[in-house]
Amino acid sequence: MNVKELKQKILEVIMESTETELKVTEDTTLYEEMGLASVEAYVLLSDLEEAFGVRIPASALRNVRTAGDLCTLVIGEMS
Repeated sequence: MNVKELKQKILEVIMESTETELKVTEDTTLYEEMGLASVEAYVLLSDLEEAFGVRIPASALRNVRTAGDLCTLVIGEMS
């Protein structure tokens, strides 16, 4: 799976996990546009860990603002 396909899969997991009606792109903000609460962000993180077989420290969420930031985080943990 190349990086573009991987990012698309991550975006799909984000949409499924958050049950959003939005068309999520890498530029979509998690807290402002999607309205995620911190608890929902942790659930999303758990769903991403399960989907991609990675462990992501919860403290990493401090630096995440967009869906693209999450893509970078997940892909970084897969390396």
